[in-house]
Amino acid sequence: MADILLVEDDATLVLSLEMTLQAHGHHVIVCRRLAEARDILKGGLPDLLLLDLGLPDGDGLDLCQELRQQGAITPILMLTARGTLGARVDGLRAGADDYLPKPFDLPELMARVEALLRRRRWHQGGGDLHIGKLHVDLTQRRALSDEEAVHLTDLEWRLLTYLVERRGEVISRDELLRRVWQSSPESQTRTVDVFISRLRRWMEEDSAKPRYLISVRGVGYRLNQD
Repeated sequence: MADILLVEDDATLVLSLEMTLQAHGHHVIVCRRLAEARDILKGGLPDLLLLDLGLPDGDGLDLCQELRQQGAITPILMLTARGTLGARVDGLRAGADDYLPKPFDLPELMARVEALLRRRRWHQGGGDLHIGKLHVDLTQRRALSDEEAVHLTDLEWRLLTYLVERRGEVISRDELLRRVWQSSPESQTRTVDVFISRLRRWMEEDSAKPRYLISVRGVGYRLNQD
């Protein structure tokens, strides 16, 4: 069970989200204004924050930025009618972990909620894992390959984190473009292949014969358990 703070002013949507989240065993606190949310947050951080942007007393972006400036690492999923690429980029740059434009399907929402909660559990456990010859600390963003420090770019960290969250699952190039690059599937999928090759160099003994980061022909990639 997770403690989830829902900041949303649409009463119909609040009811639907609250019922769905509770049905999955989560405890939900609802705020309809930013002022209420700020008061709740003074008493402690939730496991997950679901945050609308257009609220009666301000913009949810401001609350997101405040939390990140204070050092809060609580996962933040923005739920908003602002669905343009520019709006998504603004939300992610403000510190959101994920961004879901309205209207959305509840199964997709729950899949994203579960992914963010998994990430939080790994972070609480130190975020430390081995994949082949790659040793990473997701919390500190530190990586070693064959016991030597390697520098991963922000995009490489985002790609690696997403693959880790979905370990054992086949993930399409289109999904990686949408979720990691925040780009449309019409973008060049070759970009994904280039970044996958970089990660393989650090984790595989022989990147030409990968054991961990596997290509699934015609579909995408799968990160195997170590």
